[in-house]
Amino acid sequence: MKRKEFLKKTALSYTLLQVPLRAEGTTKEDSKSDPSKESPWAEADDLADLRELLVNLQSDPEGIKLSGNWSAGKVFAHCAQSIEYSLKGYPEMKSAIFRGSVGKVAFSIFAFKNKMSHGLEEPIPGGEDISNATEVKVGIKRLIQAIDDFSKTKESSLRPHFAYGELTKEEYDVAHSLHIKNHMERVLG
Repeated sequence: MKRKEFLKKTALSYTLLQVPLRAEGTTKEDSKSDPSKESPWAEADDLADLRELLVNLQSDPEGIKLSGNWSAGKVFAHCAQSIEYSLKGYPEMKSAIFRGSVGKVAFSIFAFKNKMSHGLEEPIPGGEDISNATEVKVGIKRLIQAIDDFSKTKESSLRPHFAYGELTKEEYDVAHSLHIKNHMERVLG
């Protein structure tokens, strides 16, 4: 299934669920003041595109600076950790009721808007602690490896997301891509 087809189906499910969505217009002024609008990270369509950006970043990993308290190395390792947990299982799960209702709706909204919003300095529940001293090169390498492992994994081997529940491989690609792109909104310069 192509991404556009997936997004159309997601939009249709909103209509059926009658979930109200707030219309958000973008003005020229908004795009000028929002650097993520011009960011190559924001323009990436999927994990393959993000992997390409990460490979390119390896030549000058110290050139990336992020706002906030988490180092760039920790952010990349955190994004890798999320992908890794989709392959082996998340350490803590929200309740089945949450995953089947609020979690599914949240994922559908993120997918429909093609934009995720979450606590950018919140660790994955129950996840292994990631040091803020993680080197950028180490974080990037770990994230590239996680993307490669994900791309080789069969859909039937994927584990449920701790908040969104069961996801297809395509849905997971969307979730992981939006997660990385949300963190990359903090790129400075």
